[in-house]
Amino acid sequence: MSVKPIRVAAVQAEGCYFDLKAAVEKTCKLIEEAAGKGCDLIAFPEVWIPNYPGWIWQRPIDFDMVKEYMKSSLKRDGPEMARICACAGKNKIAVMLGYSENANHSLYLSQSFIGKDGEIKMNRRKIKPTHVERTLYGDGSGASLHNVVEEPGIGKVGALSCWEHSQPLLRYHTYSQGEEIYVAAWPQRSTLFNPI
Repeated sequence: MSVKPIRVAAVQAEGCYFDLKAAVEKTCKLIEEAAGKGCDLIAFPEVWIPNYPGWIWQRPIDFDMVKEYMKSSLKRDGPEMARICACAGKNKIAVMLGYSENANHSLYLSQSFIGKDGEIKMNRRKIKPTHVERTLYGDGSGASLHNVVEEPGIGKVGALSCWEHSQPLLRYHTYSQGEEIYVAAWPQRSTLFNPI
């Protein structure tokens, strides 16, 4: 029996703070690049769009920054997400996208799995944001426990975000759904330790 290898691109790149348009353009460029190199799946870090808000760990709440961050956050049913989905479909590559989801002016640490057909097949929110993340992001619901999706030609892809990887019951639940590829999303490290 012959099994086709799966090529996965793990994004390790600088994001685009406070610029949703530039973030979407860079996301599509990376999707096209990964597809051009024969990848079946591209995985982005936690809150790739609009980048991880590292400042929340380093300074008091800054309402002006929060307002700008919210404007730069992605709406799951907005035109920017539609553009990313169309790019995935055009390039026939699956995408696991970590992003700050703006849902009715509430933010969530979200991950969407976009299939090779350009359709969102799974969207989840981090169940419980970590520590000071709670000053910016809301809690995910029980629906976010359905965090594994099957993609033809790839298999069952699961995802958790950052501190969730340290929660044994969440990991066990993910494993119990039969995942074959695990996208372990973490924020870009430099944003946690370099002052903004």
